[in-house]
Amino acid sequence: MKPLHGTGFDLFGAVYEMFASSKEKKDFGEYFTRRHYTHIFAKLLLQNEDVYNSEKEFSIIDPACGTGGFLTESFKVLINNYEKSGTLSDDAKEFLAKRCFYGVDVRDENISRTRLNMFLVGDGHTHMYSDNSLKPSKFQGKSVLGKTYQYVITNPPYGSGTIKANTNSITTNRTEIAFICKVIDLLNVGGKACIITPDGVLENPSYKKFRKELLEQCEIYAIVSLPKFAFAPYTKEKTYALFIKKRSTKITKIQDKPIWMYIIDNDGLANSDKRFPTKLRNNRNGWMHDEISGWVSTDGIEMPGILEKRWLTFDDSEAHTSWIDEKGISQCSRKGGFVAIQDVWNDNYITLLPEYYLRPYSPHYIDEKDFQQELDAIEAEVRRLLDEIP
Repeated sequence: MKPLHGTGFDLFGAVYEMFASSKEKKDFGEYFTRRHYTHIFAKLLLQNEDVYNSEKEFSIIDPACGTGGFLTESFKVLINNYEKSGTLSDDAKEFLAKRCFYGVDVRDENISRTRLNMFLVGDGHTHMYSDNSLKPSKFQGKSVLGKTYQYVITNPPYGSGTIKANTNSITTNRTEIAFICKVIDLLNVGGKACIITPDGVLENPSYKKFRKELLEQCEIYAIVSLPKFAFAPYTKEKTYALFIKKRSTKITKIQDKPIWMYIIDNDGLANSDKRFPTKLRNNRNGWMHDEISGWVSTDGIEMPGILEKRWLTFDDSEAHTSWIDEKGISQCSRKGGFVAIQDVWNDNYITLLPEYYLRPYSPHYIDEKDFQQELDAIEAEVRRLLDEIP
């Protein structure tokens, strides 16, 4: 394997795409996060780590690392950042290889895959361990999960579990809640995290008190809505990328800064179970249906993806955004902007869904006469179909 060291080859990403139409894809997808998502979220989380400073070294952990997608992409992002700033020294390489990256996963086979993937992208496979992050039982797991980190990036499992979430606001065994609590525990004060989480965490009325606690413990600085089919075919659950910054325990009031919210409508793959690439480009070679990926213009200039370009600044509240969807249909709707914390606080359930604030649902009402006409039309169609039956 030595000639492949540092090639940047994502073995398990390639394996996943190879089985794109088979049962293996669904089985493998249980612990696979699509790499274009892991890359952009790692890039956004680590955007301020552009220069290596031996006096300000930091650490990153994924407590549900799967095959290491978030960790390998974080490694690539930091290597690229240091190369651009001219600080990729031997000390920087040693830091990335031995002191920066940590990963934990409950499956032994996943840790083997993560170590191999880290080896292939360059290094950093030293601190990858098999254990249950919510209830570690092994010495190395307890050691790694007993420390705090500057960054946490993870796509944890969802659903009912057996371990109670470490929160005082509600009583629940939901795994997604337990992992968010664990992520907060793992962060230094001032540390940042990116957590992929299902929509229930952000809107379920029974989690209102938990969302209040979250706003007290952390600054939620961004919430990104992913397309419904982001992780199809193995799940169609609506998911979000939650970006948080841990606050000091001495601060008990909720944050006063607005939350930047954004809705990704197109991620470069068809919004269906098939998830085939939609490769259409505009006249400058930019992606028409991909808000995530960067591109190279016809002038040979490297361009950032739409989400990266708009990150934490874009607000189309005055004039909504227009675009052409993958079916060639013109769309116009709000995509992003800042939501005042008071608006969140005033909501009966402290809802945190971007769609709730950016694209509120407006019901269409009809009068009694129109309603009767609709019923008559349905009755006539039913009678017609019945008459056609031999």
